[in-house]
Amino acid sequence: MILSALGAGLVAGRKLLGKEISGRKNKAIEAAAQEARHRIRADTMLFVSRSFRRFAIATGIKLLILLWLWGLHHFAGMPRPVFAAITVITLAVFMIRDLWINYPAIKLTLSELHRHGWHPKRALSETIAARVFEEVLLEAGNQKQTRTGAIMLMLAGEDRSQMHHDVATAVAGVARETSWDDIRPHIISAVLRIGTLALIYSASVWILVHY
Repeated sequence: MILSALGAGLVAGRKLLGKEISGRKNKAIEAAAQEARHRIRADTMLFVSRSFRRFAIATGIKLLILLWLWGLHHFAGMPRPVFAAITVITLAVFMIRDLWINYPAIKLTLSELHRHGWHPKRALSETIAARVFEEVLLEAGNQKQTRTGAIMLMLAGEDRSQMHHDVATAVAGVARETSWDDIRPHIISAVLRIGTLALIYSASVWILVHY
């Protein structure tokens, strides 16, 4: 009877500990998911801002070079055929430079699109989810475990590494489902700004070449 009572008490205690740990795990998942979404939005905003700034600077430098060539043609007596040939070569150099600079990003993008069946939205979501999974798992592993926590996990029959994996998987799932909604406004804004600047650049090149 004593052994039976002790066994029943241990089972009940383990169930209570399991519920407590499950509740803590759910809270950790919720907090980590909110933090992950905040990071995704902040990182996207920073990436878009830096990319647009680099694009704007590069575009401005290109226009200055073309304007300088145009000035040599109109005010320094550069013959029209020479001006046209140098302008074509300059534009080709600009294109080669852009391809060289953006080759790593283009290669990575094509690789991810190919792996996910050429679905841009799915490829983006899966890439972000994989990154979030790695970050959460790394941060969870770096946290020091208290003695009380270790005892609770042991009594509840839980494995710390498996729990970290479960949390990281759950947070990555949240990121997979919500990342597109979080970054879509920033992407649309970036496309509109870069498209407008590219249109201005193209119109400026056309004017400089034809006048």
